Amino acid sequence: MADSNGKWTHAALTKRVFEILRDELLDVDESFTPQSDLVAAGLDSLAVTQLMLSIEQSTGVWVDESLLTPENLGSAEALAACVHDQLEDA
Repeated sequence: MADSNGKWTHAALTKRVFEILRDELLDVDESFTPQSDLVAAGLDSLAVTQLMLSIEQSTGVWVDESLLTPENLGSAEALAACVHDQLEDA
């Protein structure tokens, strides 16, 4: 999902994080969107750990636990922005 230069765009990261959440970790219906509240959708501490491992496998970036704030875990879109910032800083 990286672009032709091997870099992840914010949009591609949002899509990947959303797919991981929707397809692998959460039991959600079609109303779940990249803007949906993750805690309300059932995200718990175990799912966060699984999510971080899946993101690392997909992108090669480990998100530091200090960045796993309620704001960054608020939605797939917010988490993707956090991961994108990590990639930009790498």
